[in-house]
Amino acid sequence: MKLSFGTDGALYVGRQGGNNRIHRIAPKGSTVSEFGPPMVDPDAVLFDAAGHISGIPNSVLVGGGGILAAIFPDQTAAVVFDTGFADVDDMKFDDSKRLIFSDDLPRILTSAGSAPTVLFSPPARAGSIAVDGHDRIFVALADGTIGIYNADGTLADSAFATGLAGLDTYLAVGPGAGGFGHELYVLNGSDLLRFDANGKKTLIGSGFSVGPSSGTGFVFGPDKALYISEYSKNRVLRITRGN
Repeated sequence: MKLSFGTDGALYVGRQGGNNRIHRIAPKGSTVSEFGPPMVDPDAVLFDAAGHISGIPNSVLVGGGGILAAIFPDQTAAVVFDTGFADVDDMKFDDSKRLIFSDDLPRILTSAGSAPTVLFSPPARAGSIAVDGHDRIFVALADGTIGIYNADGTLADSAFATGLAGLDTYLAVGPGAGGFGHELYVLNGSDLLRFDANGKKTLIGSGFSVGPSSGTGFVFGPDKALYISEYSKNRVLRITRGN
């Protein structure tokens, strides 16, 4: 179940299987409703506030089934572009509002509203990605490493972290210890970790139930809480503070 927040604080949830619908959870979890038509295998969800990719503000981008589609505010949908492959595993905007995304090949693609192009090709397939305030791109690779790439696609660090759970590793950039700066948060199998800028690792929690490869949502909300979806339990957890 992939997750993305709208500018009004609503949470959008894409769940593979079942009716393949995107669900909208109103702010503070007050109501849950279906949003838009059924989608093809929604593997990635991202709110497009300014319409940079969809062309219409406040749309929801949905990747899956070899395409990137958009659900518009009126809940109609259209294909934005055909990726040509089975899965868009994860996608994020950088500070310049480029769309950065991974698919089922060892490559990271980018789009500024036109057909996507390859930004770089890591040594193994990438699942989850994260972009920090310096437009550095973190990629969780199938070989159990996290690599860091610069905004232009050049390699900054081939092994920022190693020995992780491959495609069952999920990344999010959030507040550092004590609320200062930004650090990388990693859901590594059932463990929740935090890495500082030097790669120092801190275990924050454990016992989480991750879904099938690339099936878990892992995102910070506008309230600075961390949200994790547990696929098998069909629920979203809200974590308000780490150690």
